[in-house]
This record gives sequence, C-alpha cells and structure tokens, in this order.
Amino acid sequence: MMSFSQVKPTNLSHQISDQLVEAIKQDKLTPGQKLPSERELMETFKVGRSSVREALHSLVALKLVEVRAGKGYYVREEDRISHGKDLVQFTISEKDFLNIMEAREALEPQIARLATQRALPEDLQRLEQTYVDIQQAVTQGRYQYTEGIHLGITKATHNPVFIRLMETLLPLFPDKMRGRTIPPEEELQMHRKLIDGLSTGDGELMERLMLEHLKATRTFYMDALREESYSENPDWR
Repeated sequence: MMSFSQVKPTNLSHQISDQLVEAIKQDKLTPGQKLPSERELMETFKVGRSSVREALHSLVALKLVEVRAGKGYYVREEDRISHGKDLVQFTISEKDFLNIMEAREALEPQIARLATQRALPEDLQRLEQTYVDIQQAVTQGRYQYTEGIHLGITKATHNPVFIRLMETLLPLFPDKMRGRTIPPEEELQMHRKLIDGLSTGDGELMERLMLEHLKATRTFYMDALREESYSENPDWR
C-alpha cells in the first residue's frame, strides 16, 4: 500500500482527492493502475465511505480515473487523460468552482450565440436525444450530469477549437458540490429552455439564456456552500 497521510476532519473528500491527484501527477499511481479499494482508502485516510466515494467521483468527473464494472477504479490510460493533464490541479473546492464558473460565464454565452447561427437539424436532433436520455434517467431515479447538453450546444458551432475547450472544461465542473445538486426537475427545465432557445435562430436570446442558466447554477451552489459553512460554524456571521 503506497504512503498517504491522514486527512484533517474538514473538507475530507477534497483532501483525499488532492492526495490522489498528486499521486497521479507524480506517477505514484500510473496509467492503467488500479486504485486501492474503497475499504483500503477508508482505512488509510481514517474516513467514512461517503468521503472516499465523493473523492473518487470527483476524479472520475475530472477524467483522471475510470470505473470498470465489478473491478474498481483505475487511473485512465495516458492518451485518454493527456488533454486535461494541465488542469488536474482542479479539484472541487469553492475557489475551484468559482474559477470554473468564471471561465464558463466568459465563454459559453458566446458559444451559445454562435451555435444558434450555425446549428443544423442533426445538431438539434442529437440534443433532443440527449435530453430524452437524461429525462429517462431522472424518471428511473438515476442522476445524470447534463454535460452532454452543453457539449451538444458547443458542437453545433462546428468550431473544433471551441469543442476541444469545452471537452476539457466541462468535466472539471462537479456534478455535485458537497453532496448537493440542483433538483433534477429544475435542472431539466433550465436545459429545456436552452434547447428551445437554440432552435429559435435568435442569437441574442440564446446568449442571454445561457448566461442566466450559468448564473443560476452559480447561485445555487454558492448558497449550498454558505449553508454548509453556517451549519459547521453556527456562530459565523
């Protein structure tokens, strides 16, 4: 078992993911290598299963780690993670979240405007199918991250540079922040507006809808973080 240090009793999953990311960067965990089991990580870090799982899920979202059914978590192969390796320092903290949102708010509204001008019927069809897939997952009680809709809008620009940028940026966004996520029905409604906006041909409207969506997302998660800070420190003002 490789050497990790015991974590402090706050932001446990963030500290765990930081150490695992560092192990990957330093090649202590190499491409294709299996990570220690959840139980081994729990014993090593002296934490509960939920903290370990949240850390592992954040690494999966970053596309540094993949899940192999029935086998566990593995470091992704070099060619599958190299495009995002310069960004592996992003794990899911408040500062990281704000940095990611700042980048998205600067980039995505303009992408949305351009997509409205360039979208082909097949682009809209793919987005509709992505929406249906997410809707079905929600109906079945499974949470599904809506990254596919944002990437679908980007692909409608037919600009490979924008597509590559968003393929790198979107996986950095957490599907959950501290275990909180936007209620699925509310998130579906927000993304329905984006898909409908894309089909209008109104670039100004689509740009506004995207910015409103991103700002609402920022507000939800920042409120969740503040609630957590207050619950941990009830005397905080």
